[in-house]
Parts: sequence; structure tokens; C-alpha cells
Amino acid sequence: MRAFFLALVLALSLPALAQEDPVVAQVGPEALTKAQFELRFGLFARSALRQLGLPDTQETREFLESYRAPYLQALAEERALLLAAKAKGFWPKEGAVEARVLALQEAFPSAEALEGALKSAGVPDLATYRALLAEALALEALEAHYRQKLAVSPAALRALWLLSPEYRHPTLYCARHILLPTLEAAKEALSRLQAGEGFAQVAQALSQDPGSKDQGGSLGCEPQGTYIPAFEKALLALRPGEVSGPVGTEFGFHLILLEGVRPPGRKPLEEVQEALEAQVKDKAWEKLAQALMRPYPIRVFPERL
Repeated sequence: MRAFFLALVLALSLPALAQEDPVVAQVGPEALTKAQFELRFGLFARSALRQLGLPDTQETREFLESYRAPYLQALAEERALLLAAKAKGFWPKEGAVEARVLALQEAFPSAEALEGALKSAGVPDLATYRALLAEALALEALEAHYRQKLAVSPAALRALWLLSPEYRHPTLYCARHILLPTLEAAKEALSRLQAGEGFAQVAQALSQDPGSKDQGGSLGCEPQGTYIPAFEKALLALRPGEVSGPVGTEFGFHLILLEGVRPPGRKPLEEVQEALEAQVKDKAWEKLAQALMRPYPIRVFPERL
């Protein structure tokens, strides 16, 4: 409460400053200003546009305008976690931060080159980078500390596996293929198979599909609807262990081996256990993070953005 009144007094005594950089969120004793928000939102926008494969233009930036208020809430919650990290002793030591900064500096031929790279990434200067790095390390240490304490019982994992529809699957077709550029090349490869050579060996030697060649042409086990029509029609017409004749598609000519058919069921628990554990721990961390933030009340003022 004392911190709130102090902030109020400062705001009343410095009206010009408050107008220039208004407080857009109050997190416990700390104020988050519009300038601080704009820096972080700018970094978020660059990252989001890059992930979407969109150019960073005024038009695409306007596309992200609706995310400003939700991002303010997320940023305020991050500030609360930073306060928790500092209170619990997870703030990085100055030497650890400086070691990272030095490694970054050594990666550039000059200070000017580093400064240019930072600005092109949306970070105005090295001091700002240093501050952002310290915050990132603090959050990383806080989360790692609590995540390593989270344990998931085998019974809970099995129950989640049984109840989660995403771990069920329809009929799966396990297949391999060899992709050749011409019908003649496909016929030659088929002759090698008919002479007794293994399908995987011929695929590794001849297939033009870079995604499956090194795996002996393996396409894994996939449901109906996965492949383009001509390929899938030929695949579904095969019996397990049978190889198709050359199948023409827009990609070339395929020889297809149906290795087997799995009936509808569940993915094996062993196959999805790691993903299940991560799912449970993610939910547990979310609840724990909310508890860590509770001592630092959050008020946001999106109308000031």
C-alpha cells in the first residue's frame, strides 16, 4: 500500500513525465510503463510475424493490434513471476549475465556491428539486452526449479492415456515407397525387387524422396486420407506384404509396399508417455505459477496503450 501511495505522489508531482510515459500496469510495488510495454510488444510482433512467414510492415503490424491488451496482461503476469524469482533468490548473478553478454560481443567483429544487429532485432542497445537477458535467466531458473520437483504417477499417466481421445487412432496403413523420376526407372527398380532385393535397400539406393530415402522408403503408419488420391488408391488395393506396380503422380512414379495394417485402437502408452508427462507438468506449472504470482496483485490499464 505504501508503494502505491508513493507512486501516486510521484505521478501527481510529475504530470508531464506521466503523460509522456503513462503506467499501463501495476504489479505489486512495480509500475510497468507504456515505453516498457512497447519495447516488449515490438519484440513479440517481430517474432510472431516471422513465425507466420509474414513481412514486418505497417500493414502486418496493424494485424497484431488486437493482441495488445492480452499481451499487456501476459506481460504483467511475467513481471509478477520476476518479482517472485527475485524474492526467492533466482535472480542471476551479475557475472553470469556478463559472461553471456561477453560471448555475444565476441561473436561480432565490432561494437558497431553488434549495435546494428541488436537494433535490427528490435533491441535499442546493449544495456537493454543485458536487462532482458537477466529477466529471461531469472524466469528460466524459477521454472526449472519448480518443474524438477513435479512428479507424475504412473497411475495418473495411464488414466490420462485412457481418457484422452487424441491418443486413439483409426485404421493405420504402414507403408514404404520408392519414388522414381520416370516409368522406365520405376520398372527397373521393380525388376530388382522381383529378383529378391530388399525393398528398403532398393529405396535407399534409388528413391528420389529425400524425406524417406534414408529410412528405406518408410512412410510410417498413417490413416486413410493422408496421401494424394492416386497413391492412396493404390495403397488401399494392396494386401500386407504386397508391392504395387508403378503408380504415377505429380511427383513421379512410385512403387508402394504395404507392410501391414493396424486396426483402430490407442497409440501404445510407451510411445506417448513423454508427451503425456509434458502435458501434465505443463498444467501443474501453470497452476503453480498462478500461486507464485498471488502475492503481487496485478492491475492493467489497456485504455492507456
